[in-house]
Amino acid sequence: MNLVLEARVGQDVSGLEEFLAEFRPTLCARSRTAQAIDRQAPFGQVAYEAIGDGHIEFADRLGRFMEICLRRST
Repeated sequence: MNLVLEARVGQDVSGLEEFLAEFRPTLCARSRTAQAIDRQAPFGQVAYEAIGDGHIEFADRLGRFMEICLRRST
């Protein structure tokens, strides 16, 4: 992986982490989504738990963000 691509991937991961950090305070500590975020589960697992908890819009936004990151890395 070249340095430019590594930097871009690093920025994307930071952006995803920031997105999760902004959403996390809105969740009850017992929710599966909050627990997944707190244990730093893979982003796909966080989205899966969000769907189960009824946070469909959040899961959709997280999925789109992940898709953009993946497209940029190829």
